[in-house]
Amino acid sequence: MEFFIILSFLFILGNPLYAQAYGYNRLSGLAVVLISLAVYAIVYAFKAIGLYTMAKRAGKQKLLWCAFVPFASTFLIGELAGDFRLGTARMKHIGLYAMILEFVLCIFYALQYFPQLYIFSQGEGVLYNIVRQAGSDGGGYISIEFTSALNPAIYNMMNIAYILEYVFYVLYTIAAVFMFIAFFKRYSPLSYIWMVVVCAIIPLFAAFLIFAYRNRKPVDYDKFMAARAEQIRRMQAAQYGGYPPYGQSPYGNPYNQPPYGQPPYGNPNGQGAPKNAPEDPFGEFGSSSKPSDDDPFGEFSGGGNKKDGSDQDPPDFS
Repeated sequence: MEFFIILSFLFILGNPLYAQAYGYNRLSGLAVVLISLAVYAIVYAFKAIGLYTMAKRAGKQKLLWCAFVPFASTFLIGELAGDFRLGTARMKHIGLYAMILEFVLCIFYALQYFPQLYIFSQGEGVLYNIVRQAGSDGGGYISIEFTSALNPAIYNMMNIAYILEYVFYVLYTIAAVFMFIAFFKRYSPLSYIWMVVVCAIIPLFAAFLIFAYRNRKPVDYDKFMAARAEQIRRMQAAQYGGYPPYGQSPYGNPYNQPPYGQPPYGNPNGQGAPKNAPEDPFGEFGSSSKPSDDDPFGEFSGGGNKKDGSDQDPPDFS
Protein backbone atom coordinates (compact mmCIF):
# COMPACT_ATOMS: atom_id res chain seq x y z
CA MET A 1 0.00 0.00 0.00
CA GLU A 2 2.74 2.44 0.96
CA PHE A 3 4.51 1.80 -2.36
CA PHE A 4 1.53 2.85 -4.47
CA ILE A 5 0.91 5.91 -2.31
CA ILE A 6 4.49 7.01 -2.99
CA LEU A 7 4.16 6.07 -6.68
CA SER A 8 1.00 8.15 -7.02
CA PHE A 9 2.92 11.23 -5.87
CA LEU A 10 5.98 10.59 -8.05
CA PHE A 11 3.85 9.58 -11.04
CA ILE A 12 3.67 13.26 -11.99
CA LEU A 13 7.42 13.23 -12.70
CA GLY A 14 6.87 10.60 -15.39
CA ASN A 15 3.69 12.04 -16.86
CA PRO A 16 4.36 13.88 -20.17
CA LEU A 17 1.26 16.03 -19.72
CA TYR A 18 2.64 17.68 -16.58
CA ALA A 19 6.14 17.85 -18.08
CA GLN A 20 4.75 19.84 -21.01
CA ALA A 21 2.60 22.06 -18.83
CA TYR A 22 5.32 22.97 -16.31
CA GLY A 23 8.36 22.70 -18.54
CA TYR A 24 10.52 20.07 -16.79
CA ASN A 25 12.30 17.03 -18.15
CA ARG A 26 10.13 13.96 -17.74
CA LEU A 27 11.54 10.93 -15.95
CA SER A 28 11.26 7.52 -17.52
CA GLY A 29 8.77 5.05 -16.13
CA LEU A 30 11.58 2.85 -14.83
CA ALA A 31 13.16 5.79 -12.97
CA VAL A 32 9.83 6.64 -11.34
CA VAL A 33 9.36 3.05 -10.17
CA LEU A 34 12.92 2.76 -8.84
CA ILE A 35 12.70 6.03 -6.90
CA SER A 36 9.36 4.95 -5.46
CA LEU A 37 10.86 1.61 -4.40
CA ALA A 38 13.78 3.35 -2.69
CA VAL A 39 11.52 5.66 -0.68
CA TYR A 40 9.20 2.76 0.10
CA ALA A 41 12.11 0.67 1.41
CA ILE A 42 13.02 3.42 3.88
CA VAL A 43 9.45 3.86 5.11
CA TYR A 44 8.84 0.13 5.37
CA ALA A 45 12.08 -0.40 7.31
CA PHE A 46 10.70 1.76 10.14
CA LYS A 47 7.40 -0.12 10.04
CA ALA A 48 9.03 -3.56 9.98
CA ILE A 49 11.39 -2.82 12.88
CA GLY A 50 8.54 -1.41 14.95
CA LEU A 51 6.21 -4.33 14.28
CA TYR A 52 8.93 -6.91 14.88
CA THR A 53 9.77 -5.37 18.26
CA MET A 54 6.10 -5.14 19.26
CA ALA A 55 5.35 -8.72 18.21
CA LYS A 56 8.38 -10.01 20.07
CA ARG A 57 7.45 -8.16 23.26
CA ALA A 58 3.85 -9.41 22.92
CA GLY A 59 5.03 -13.02 22.69
CA LYS A 60 3.78 -13.56 19.12
CA GLN A 61 6.85 -15.50 18.03
CA LYS A 62 5.04 -17.30 15.20
CA LEU A 63 4.08 -14.00 13.57
CA LEU A 64 7.46 -12.26 13.66
CA TRP A 65 8.01 -12.92 9.94
CA CYS A 66 4.87 -10.93 9.12
CA ALA A 67 6.64 -7.71 10.08
CA PHE A 68 8.89 -7.94 7.00
CA VAL A 69 6.29 -9.07 4.43
CA PRO A 70 4.00 -6.53 2.74
CA PHE A 71 0.29 -7.14 3.35
CA ALA A 72 1.14 -9.64 6.10
CA SER A 73 2.35 -6.69 8.17
CA THR A 74 -1.19 -5.29 8.07
CA PHE A 75 -2.47 -8.58 9.46
CA LEU A 76 0.15 -8.35 12.24
CA ILE A 77 -1.03 -4.85 13.17
CA GLY A 78 -4.54 -6.25 13.61
CA GLU A 79 -3.28 -9.11 15.77
CA LEU A 80 -1.36 -6.69 17.99
CA ALA A 81 -4.45 -4.48 18.22
CA GLY A 82 -6.72 -7.29 19.34
CA ASP A 83 -10.47 -7.22 18.85
CA PHE A 84 -12.16 -4.08 17.58
CA ARG A 85 -15.14 -3.16 19.75
CA LEU A 86 -17.88 -0.69 18.90
CA GLY A 87 -20.44 -0.59 21.68
CA THR A 88 -21.48 -4.17 22.33
CA ALA A 89 -20.29 -5.33 18.89
CA ARG A 90 -16.93 -7.03 18.65
CA MET A 91 -14.92 -7.79 15.52
CA LYS A 92 -12.08 -10.28 15.65
CA HIS A 93 -9.11 -10.34 13.24
CA ILE A 94 -9.76 -6.85 11.90
CA GLY A 95 -6.25 -6.96 10.44
CA LEU A 96 -7.24 -9.87 8.19
CA TYR A 97 -10.06 -7.87 6.58
CA ALA A 98 -7.82 -4.83 6.18
CA MET A 99 -5.11 -7.00 4.59
CA ILE A 100 -7.51 -8.50 2.02
CA LEU A 101 -8.91 -5.09 1.06
CA GLU A 102 -5.40 -3.66 0.86
CA PHE A 103 -4.30 -6.46 -1.47
CA VAL A 104 -7.27 -5.97 -3.82
CA LEU A 105 -6.77 -2.20 -3.79
CA CYS A 106 -3.11 -2.58 -4.76
CA ILE A 107 -4.14 -4.76 -7.72
CA PHE A 108 -6.28 -1.94 -9.08
CA TYR A 109 -3.50 0.55 -8.42
CA ALA A 110 -1.15 -1.63 -10.46
CA LEU A 111 -3.65 -2.02 -13.33
CA GLN A 112 -3.91 1.75 -13.53
CA TYR A 113 -0.34 3.01 -13.08
CA PHE A 114 1.87 0.39 -14.74
CA PRO A 115 0.09 0.43 -18.14
CA GLN A 116 0.29 4.22 -18.22
CA LEU A 117 4.01 4.18 -17.44
CA TYR A 118 4.52 1.71 -20.27
CA ILE A 119 2.48 3.84 -22.69
CA PHE A 120 4.44 6.96 -21.81
CA SER A 121 7.74 5.12 -22.22
CA GLN A 122 6.96 4.54 -25.93
CA GLY A 123 7.17 8.24 -26.67
CA GLU A 124 4.72 10.73 -28.10
CA GLY A 125 3.09 9.71 -31.32
CA VAL A 126 3.25 5.97 -30.70
CA LEU A 127 0.56 5.13 -28.17
CA TYR A 128 -0.40 8.64 -27.09
CA ASN A 129 -0.46 12.23 -28.34
CA ILE A 130 -0.45 15.51 -26.47
CA VAL A 131 -3.25 17.68 -27.81
CA ARG A 132 -2.91 21.45 -27.50
CA GLN A 133 -6.05 23.54 -27.87
CA ALA A 134 -6.60 27.27 -27.64
CA GLY A 135 -9.20 28.61 -25.25
CA SER A 136 -11.83 31.26 -25.97
CA ASP A 137 -10.20 33.62 -23.47
CA GLY A 138 -6.93 33.63 -25.38
CA GLY A 139 -5.34 30.96 -23.21
CA GLY A 140 -5.16 27.28 -23.88
CA TYR A 141 -4.96 23.82 -22.41
CA ILE A 142 -3.35 20.52 -23.21
CA SER A 143 -4.55 16.95 -22.79
CA ILE A 144 -3.46 13.39 -23.57
CA GLU A 145 -5.20 11.26 -26.15
CA PHE A 146 -4.39 7.61 -26.78
CA THR A 147 -3.81 6.59 -30.38
CA SER A 148 -5.58 3.84 -32.25
CA ALA A 149 -2.47 1.70 -31.87
CA LEU A 150 -3.34 1.17 -28.23
CA ASN A 151 -5.31 -2.01 -27.64
CA PRO A 152 -8.85 -1.04 -26.56
CA ALA A 153 -8.79 -3.77 -23.92
CA ILE A 154 -5.92 -1.99 -22.14
CA TYR A 155 -7.77 1.32 -22.25
CA ASN A 156 -10.96 -0.27 -20.86
CA MET A 157 -8.97 -2.09 -18.18
CA MET A 158 -7.45 1.19 -16.97
CA ASN A 159 -10.87 2.85 -16.82
CA ILE A 160 -12.38 -0.01 -14.82
CA ALA A 161 -9.37 -0.07 -12.48
CA TYR A 162 -9.72 3.69 -11.99
CA ILE A 163 -13.33 3.30 -10.80
CA LEU A 164 -12.74 0.24 -8.62
CA GLU A 165 -9.69 1.88 -7.07
CA TYR A 166 -11.94 4.50 -5.46
CA VAL A 167 -14.44 1.90 -4.28
CA PHE A 168 -11.86 -0.28 -2.57
CA TYR A 169 -9.96 2.72 -1.26
CA VAL A 170 -13.05 3.72 0.73
CA LEU A 171 -13.56 0.16 1.98
CA TYR A 172 -9.90 -0.22 2.93
CA THR A 173 -9.87 3.15 4.69
CA ILE A 174 -12.85 2.14 6.83
CA ALA A 175 -11.20 -1.16 7.79
CA ALA A 176 -7.87 0.58 8.45
CA VAL A 177 -9.51 3.18 10.69
CA PHE A 178 -11.17 0.44 12.77
CA MET A 179 -7.87 -1.41 12.97
CA PHE A 180 -5.90 1.65 14.06
CA ILE A 181 -8.54 2.58 16.64
CA ALA A 182 -8.01 -0.78 18.33
CA PHE A 183 -4.23 -0.56 17.84
CA PHE A 184 -3.66 2.91 19.28
CA LYS A 185 -6.09 2.30 22.13
CA ARG A 186 -3.60 -0.29 23.32
CA TYR A 187 -0.40 1.62 22.63
CA SER A 188 -1.44 5.29 22.94
CA PRO A 189 -4.71 5.36 24.89
CA LEU A 190 -4.56 9.05 25.82
CA SER A 191 -4.20 10.28 22.23
CA TYR A 192 -5.51 7.47 20.05
CA ILE A 193 -8.06 9.68 18.27
CA TRP A 194 -5.39 12.03 16.94
CA MET A 195 -3.20 9.12 15.93
CA VAL A 196 -6.04 7.52 13.94
CA VAL A 197 -6.85 10.83 12.21
CA VAL A 198 -3.21 11.32 11.22
CA CYS A 199 -2.94 7.77 9.85
CA ALA A 200 -6.17 8.18 7.87
CA ILE A 201 -5.00 11.46 6.29
CA ILE A 202 -1.32 10.54 5.87
CA PRO A 203 -1.10 6.71 5.73
CA LEU A 204 2.71 6.78 5.48
CA PHE A 205 2.89 8.33 8.95
CA ALA A 206 1.62 5.09 10.50
CA ALA A 207 5.01 3.45 9.88
CA PHE A 208 6.82 6.09 11.92
CA LEU A 209 4.26 5.97 14.76
CA ILE A 210 4.63 2.20 14.96
CA PHE A 211 8.40 2.62 15.15
CA ALA A 212 8.08 5.29 17.85
CA TYR A 213 5.77 3.10 19.98
CA ARG A 214 7.73 -0.12 19.49
CA ASN A 215 8.91 -0.31 23.14
CA ARG A 216 5.55 0.42 24.72
CA LYS A 217 3.62 -2.18 26.62
CA PRO A 218 0.03 -2.71 25.47
CA VAL A 219 -2.68 -1.81 27.95
CA ASP A 220 -6.30 -2.75 28.37
CA TYR A 221 -8.01 0.49 27.35
CA ASP A 222 -11.16 0.04 29.46
CA LYS A 223 -9.21 -0.85 32.60
CA PHE A 224 -6.74 1.96 32.00
CA MET A 225 -9.48 4.61 31.63
CA ALA A 226 -11.38 3.23 34.64
CA ALA A 227 -8.23 3.45 36.77
CA ARG A 228 -7.53 6.95 35.48
CA ALA A 229 -11.09 8.10 36.24
CA GLU A 230 -10.91 6.62 39.73
CA GLN A 231 -7.61 8.36 40.36
CA ILE A 232 -9.12 11.70 39.31
CA ARG A 233 -12.10 11.13 41.62
CA ARG A 234 -9.79 10.36 44.52
CA MET A 235 -7.84 13.55 43.87
CA GLN A 236 -11.09 15.51 43.90
CA ALA A 237 -12.15 13.75 47.09
CA ALA A 238 -8.85 14.65 48.77
CA GLN A 239 -9.23 18.28 47.75
CA TYR A 240 -12.94 18.86 48.31
CA GLY A 241 -13.86 16.16 50.81
CA GLY A 242 -16.17 14.23 48.53
CA TYR A 243 -17.09 13.39 44.95
CA PRO A 244 -18.88 16.48 43.65
CA PRO A 245 -21.72 16.61 42.97
CA TYR A 246 -22.52 13.34 44.73
CA GLY A 247 -21.34 14.33 48.21
CA GLN A 248 -19.16 12.34 50.54
CA SER A 249 -16.41 10.10 49.21
CA PRO A 250 -17.09 6.37 49.63
CA TYR A 251 -13.69 6.19 51.30
CA GLY A 252 -14.79 8.65 53.96
CA ASN A 253 -12.74 11.61 55.10
CA PRO A 254 -10.14 10.05 57.42
CA TYR A 255 -8.37 13.36 58.13
CA ASN A 256 -11.48 15.47 58.75
CA GLN A 257 -10.24 17.69 55.96
CA PRO A 258 -12.29 20.91 55.48
CA PRO A 259 -13.71 21.26 51.98
CA TYR A 260 -12.27 24.54 50.66
CA GLY A 261 -8.88 26.05 51.28
CA GLN A 262 -8.66 25.60 55.08
CA PRO A 263 -5.70 23.87 56.71
CA PRO A 264 -6.09 20.13 56.11
CA TYR A 265 -5.83 19.08 59.75
CA GLY A 266 -7.49 21.97 61.54
CA ASN A 267 -4.24 23.71 62.43
CA PRO A 268 -2.15 26.17 60.39
CA ASN A 269 0.96 24.17 61.34
CA GLY A 270 -0.57 20.92 60.24
CA GLN A 271 -0.78 19.49 63.74
CA GLY A 272 -3.15 16.61 64.17
CA ALA A 273 -2.10 14.90 60.94
CA PRO A 274 -2.00 11.12 61.18
CA LYS A 275 1.46 9.65 61.47
CA ASN A 276 0.86 6.93 58.93
CA ALA A 277 -1.12 7.72 55.78
CA PRO A 278 -3.32 4.93 54.44
CA GLU A 279 -1.81 2.74 51.75
CA ASP A 280 -2.35 4.07 48.24
CA PRO A 281 -4.33 1.44 46.27
CA PHE A 282 -3.17 3.13 43.06
CA GLY A 283 0.51 2.95 43.86
CA GLU A 284 1.04 0.57 40.97
CA PHE A 285 0.31 3.45 38.58
CA GLY A 286 2.66 5.92 40.25
CA SER A 287 6.34 6.50 39.58
CA SER A 288 8.84 4.33 41.37
CA SER A 289 12.57 4.30 41.81
CA LYS A 290 12.47 0.62 40.91
CA PRO A 291 10.03 0.31 38.01
CA SER A 292 8.47 -3.08 37.67
CA ASP A 293 8.36 -5.11 34.52
CA ASP A 294 4.74 -5.93 35.34
CA ASP A 295 3.59 -2.31 35.27
CA PRO A 296 1.39 -1.89 32.13
CA PHE A 297 1.22 1.85 32.71
CA GLY A 298 4.95 2.52 32.84
CA GLU A 299 4.84 4.77 29.79
CA PHE A 300 2.53 7.18 31.60
CA SER A 301 4.04 6.94 35.09
CA GLY A 302 7.69 7.37 34.18
CA GLY A 303 8.65 3.77 34.87
CA GLY A 304 10.71 1.73 32.48
CA ASN A 305 10.09 -1.68 31.08
CA LYS A 306 13.25 -3.22 32.53
CA LYS A 307 14.08 -3.69 36.15
CA ASP A 308 16.97 -1.27 35.92
CA GLY A 309 14.66 1.33 34.37
CA SER A 310 16.94 1.74 31.35
CA ASP A 311 14.32 0.89 28.74
CA GLN A 312 12.33 4.11 28.81
CA ASP A 313 9.34 4.53 26.56
CA PRO A 314 9.29 7.31 23.95
CA PRO A 315 7.26 10.39 24.82
CA ASP A 316 3.58 10.44 24.03
CA PHE A 317 2.51 12.57 21.07
CA SER A 318 -0.71 13.69 22.73
